[in-house]
This record gives sequence, structure tokens and C-alpha cells, in this order.
Amino acid sequence: MKKNELRALLEARGLRPNSRFGQNFLIDEALLARIPDDAGVKAGDTVLEIGPGAGALTEELLKVDAKVLAVEIDHGFADLLRVRFASQLDSKQLTLIEGDALGKNEMLNPAVEEWWQQLDTAPYIVANLPYAISGPFLARLPGRDIAGVILLLQKEVAEKVAGPSANAEWSSLSIRLSLSFDCKLGRRLPPEVFWPRPQIDSAFLQLAPLADAISREQDLQLAEVLRFSFGQRRKQVFGRLRKQFPEWAQALTELDVPADARPGNIAPNVWLNALDKVNC
Repeated sequence: MKKNELRALLEARGLRPNSRFGQNFLIDEALLARIPDDAGVKAGDTVLEIGPGAGALTEELLKVDAKVLAVEIDHGFADLLRVRFASQLDSKQLTLIEGDALGKNEMLNPAVEEWWQQLDTAPYIVANLPYAISGPFLARLPGRDIAGVILLLQKEVAEKVAGPSANAEWSSLSIRLSLSFDCKLGRRLPPEVFWPRPQIDSAFLQLAPLADAISREQDLQLAEVLRFSFGQRRKQVFGRLRKQFPEWAQALTELDVPADARPGNIAPNVWLNALDKVNC
């Protein structure tokens, strides 16, 4: 949907982009049309879309005959979606949840969790994700049964999640995601392909599930330890772990992790091996 068309659509309903919800809409029609194919979404596949806004990406997903669950927190835009996609809502090709995509304690919105549990096959996740929730949303994905993920994110966030560069360290989130997915940085997008224009560049992040991905239970156990370890990421990891998680400190010692290591210096496979030792 072009900028003038989008603006007219919103003005007709008294709507405008809301910075509180990170509403920067992708207006490059060629890019929008490529997203379902880039994500690997085919007819009959199930897709979770977070923050559909005016429904430009939703329309592209419906065009390939995917079944879409869209979660929209903005009441005005949720009403717009109900009008714009009334026939798809009636036919159940599209399901709309009005509310926050995020729930408590590493969970999603309870309605989304219930929808997920009723699925026969793993869903895809495709979204122009509001920047404000990108980290918390990504943290809810490891260990889940997912067919594939393609998210449009702030470029800096996408780069960090895809894994550290030669001179950078791992983050808690990038460690967890790398144990569930093959994380790849996709094409970069400049501000001018959005309306309103953001102040930063964006990039696609693609997550492909690993055949030997850790379980949801393993991820939640690891997440607790990483959250504590990265609470003061500049400090040596053993000093903190010995106080709260001594069994983890012992496991990392047995894996020959240097005594002066910081949490971001420890590779994901080492954390995974430590998890196995703790649970054996």
C-alpha cells in the first residue's frame, strides 16, 4: 500500500500512526509482496502476525491463502482491520485478537497461547514488529514449535540477535535464540520505505528452527540462569554464579571455562553443555 493510499485510509477513519505503539508502516509494495515467499509461507500454512496496523502485510499473507492470526493492540486499527477484512474474518481465514501480544512470565497473550496449543502444525511468525517489543517478543520464541520466523526489526537489534561480530559478545537473548534457531540477518531497509520515517535503519531477521533445538523447559531453565548472569554482564561470571547457582559454576568449571570469563564470552554450546551437566 502506497503512502498516499495509506494516509487516505487512515484519515477516513480518523486514525494516525501512534509512536507509542511503534507504528512505522512499510509502504514499499514490492518489499511487502516478497515477504510471504521469503518466509516460506504457502497456501494452508498458519501464520502469527504481531502488530498488523492497517493490514498491508496481512493482505499479502492472505493472498497466498495462509491462515492468519493477527494481534493488534491499537483499538482504532483493530476496528479498521475488522472492516477491511470482514469476509476473511467471516470465513476464519483471518482471526483477530485485540490486545497486547505479550503476556507475563515469558508467555504470550493468553489468547495467543490458547490458539497455539490448538494447532495441528507449527505456525510461521511474520511481522513488521513494533520496535518497543522486539526484545521481549523474541525472548518468548526459544523452545517453541515454530515452522519459521521472519521479522522486520531495528537493524541494531537484528544484528545483535543474529550473533556477535568478531569483536562483540553474546547477549542472553542471542544465546537462547541460537540454541533454537539458525539466525540470519536479511536485507537492510532504509527509513524512506516506511511511513512515518523512523530515525534508524531496519533489517529483516530470519529464524529457521534447528533439528536439535532445545525444549521449552530447557530454555526456561537456561533463561533464569542467563538473566542472573547477565544482570551485571561486565563482572566475571563465576563470582555471581557461585552465590546463586553453584551447580552451574561447577559445570562451567568442568567445561574449562576460564575463571575470568564474563557471561558474554561464553558460547551458546558451552551454556548448553553446562545445562546438560546440571540436569544429568
